[in-house]
Amino acid sequence: MSRRALTACPVALSLVLAGPAAAQSGEQSASPALADITEASGVRFVHDPGDLTGYPLPAIMGAGAALFDANGDRILDLYLIQSGPLPHHRRDAAERNLPTNRLFLGQPDGGFADATEASGLGDAGYGVGVAVGDVDGDGDADLFVANHGEDALYLGNRGRFERADAGLDDVRWSTATAMCDYDADGDLDLYVGGYLVDPDGKECVNSAGEPDFCSPQSLPYERDTLYRNRGGGSFEDVSGEAGILGERRPALGVLCHDFSGDGRLDFYVANDGEPNLLWEQTPHGVFEDTALMLGAALNGQGRAEAGMGVVLGDVDGDADLDLYLTHLRAQTNTLYRNQGLGFLDATPASGLALPSLPRTGFGVRFLDLELDGDLDLLVLNGAVARAEGTPPGPGLEAYAETAQAFVGDGSGRFEPLEIPGFTDRAVVGRSLLTGDLDGDGDPDIVTTEVGGPVRLFENRTVRRGAWLVVEPVERGRPAPGAVVTLEVAAEGGPRPQVRPLNPEAGYLSSSEPVVHFGIPAGSHPTALRIRWPDGVTTEHPPPDTDRRLRIPRPPA
Repeated sequence: MSRRALTACPVALSLVLAGPAAAQSGEQSASPALADITEASGVRFVHDPGDLTGYPLPAIMGAGAALFDANGDRILDLYLIQSGPLPHHRRDAAERNLPTNRLFLGQPDGGFADATEASGLGDAGYGVGVAVGDVDGDGDADLFVANHGEDALYLGNRGRFERADAGLDDVRWSTATAMCDYDADGDLDLYVGGYLVDPDGKECVNSAGEPDFCSPQSLPYERDTLYRNRGGGSFEDVSGEAGILGERRPALGVLCHDFSGDGRLDFYVANDGEPNLLWEQTPHGVFEDTALMLGAALNGQGRAEAGMGVVLGDVDGDADLDLYLTHLRAQTNTLYRNQGLGFLDATPASGLALPSLPRTGFGVRFLDLELDGDLDLLVLNGAVARAEGTPPGPGLEAYAETAQAFVGDGSGRFEPLEIPGFTDRAVVGRSLLTGDLDGDGDPDIVTTEVGGPVRLFENRTVRRGAWLVVEPVERGRPAPGAVVTLEVAAEGGPRPQVRPLNPEAGYLSSSEPVVHFGIPAGSHPTALRIRWPDGVTTEHPPPDTDRRLRIPRPPA
């Protein structure tokens, strides 16, 4: 495994260009291939779900992770969320040596080194999710840690972090989070999904009358929270005035994106067993739920599903963005195709319905494994209830399931794909993140498991084309909610590739804050456009390929 730090130099039109990546390490495979490089990476981390006696629901939900640049050296770092003893077992926490979240810094020569103690990021809460962004405008990444219990905001300063008193220390069960500038005032705000009221000590049984993890419908729901940044990294809860306070649904996935195209950012929320929400922002900064009206609340049979992970991507090449959600076993994961004026459940026609029925999906990402210009799909699975006939036991073996991979053809159709070492290993999978770990231009993978190790996978797929990585930057930081369109000259005419910047896409995690393009062999870029979060679109020169471009927003 190799990695190269990116040395940036300014060129025309405020474009920041990084030179060609180093040669890909390891042998390439003739078909999509992911090599498990965990041992060589130096990352040593095993998730601790706490005491499983009594099947406490928080223990099976897992924890998130983040890929980001913690110290400003242009090398990806990895932050891993830990759980440990359950909240109601922490009453004597002062006497306990609690496990903590861990920060692993990427090294210039490859691999990672544990820098948790020096960084100040050893949060000891019962960890769930994480969001990354520069909330105080100083040019350094900051982290919001969503806990089952008191949440935490850590402000970064070149690799060192300090916990801030920022008005974000909610003690509810927080889950999915998204940072974006929803009110277009220049700083990042925060949407925090709420899951369930603390099920302290509640015991549940499955359909066979045997002890098992509770269904979320057996517990009271929490509410989501919208925090507005007041400047300098201080926040206020504006859920009431924003119009979202009245809804209580168990949220597990959140996306920040301008779904209506009006220049105002909206929020899409995947809920566990309840209709999903699409909070569309009005001109007055108030949000209205339009998910049912737009066809994104329920599946094609009119049923609410167990929404866990959620991603956004143009799967059919029509230049608008489609939604894909992961769900429980016996429910299909669902593809909502964007029809322009709303969404349509296109799961059966996509080839994604039947393969998802035997598994419970959590982590999910669209990515171009082969660099052929078409989006592929990875899904990380792991049950939350034992299969019928499986006896109770002390461990998690009965909940382990294999991951899935699908190759897209660019028309909205997908074919199942077996990737040795990835799709043939049964785990209780949860988060799935993407980022270029080795600096070679193609997307690599990080996965988390309940009660298992974090794993790193290097992409060793034979490339069918070139690549381009774009980081839209606004006020010196990545601009979540931006959408990048790359026009590619191909046989048959120009072909647009549309990629949103949604680091929070997936489940409880934050991926590298860039957009990634594969350019098919024999094709070349002819235009590059960025639609910024406030709806303003800027044009940029056709880029060279096999490059990383950091593109600041031009002055008005």
